[in-house]
Amino acid sequence: MAPLERAKNENMVKQPVKKYRKNSSAGKHQTNWLWGQQSVMETLQIGRWRVYELFVTEEMMTQHAELLRSKQKDGVELEIVSNSKLAELSQTTEHQGIVARVSKYPYETMESLVSGLGTRLASAGADVLLPLVVLVDRVQEPFHFASILRSCECAGAVAVVIGEHCQAQVTTQVARASLGVVNHLAIVQDANLVHAATQLKATGLTLVASDSKSERDFANCLLNCSCVLVIGSDAHGIDPALAELCDFRVRIPVYGKSNTLPVAVGAGVMLYEIRRQQQR
Repeated sequence: MAPLERAKNENMVKQPVKKYRKNSSAGKHQTNWLWGQQSVMETLQIGRWRVYELFVTEEMMTQHAELLRSKQKDGVELEIVSNSKLAELSQTTEHQGIVARVSKYPYETMESLVSGLGTRLASAGADVLLPLVVLVDRVQEPFHFASILRSCECAGAVAVVIGEHCQAQVTTQVARASLGVVNHLAIVQDANLVHAATQLKATGLTLVASDSKSERDFANCLLNCSCVLVIGSDAHGIDPALAELCDFRVRIPVYGKSNTLPVAVGAGVMLYEIRRQQQR
């Protein structure tokens, strides 16, 4: 073997691929595997979500050598493999040359959110966006959930709070569909959303429910305050006990035959109406 070729092979630091991945169940597959250049690179750069192993093509290794080598030094296993191997691991041809095995998503806690809100409320002023938290109640469709997360991040929400049951969780599927915003957005998982809402209300935030059955048009309601936007699912709406806690219930007017917008679209409309009023 020529010296140049030997050096190249040594630098690649090849490691054997574990055989169990072939037999991963679909559920485990969605939980553990992340692929796509933007999703994986953002996850590596931000460093919140733990990465155990990286599988990349030679082209991807050359393109992102500095970042990938730094992660290898931090203990992330790295292997250069073929496109066919990446397709086998990710079960798709749309891997874009990189696949990562990751941990479960690291949710924030209600304690850290509530303690941080005190500082944000004290510092909010003319040059600082008023705190805006979004509480999502039982949105089970992953792509709708991902769309809501993208809108929350774009609107500068402080955090998103979700439940543990009957709710789409942050999986690698949601991470890809949200274009990686799960790395930039504080997401809290809590077993009791009523208790979570009560804690948020105790900090001084106003609870606003997006409710298609309300007679109150959102444009005719003062929303220029630090608040929690409560969003329910298309199928179930907002839990009655949770809705009862809200200070306002408002609806988005519709002018067609359908009486509601899709939950993800409605969330985006409500977020930007709140931001518009907050900045008056």
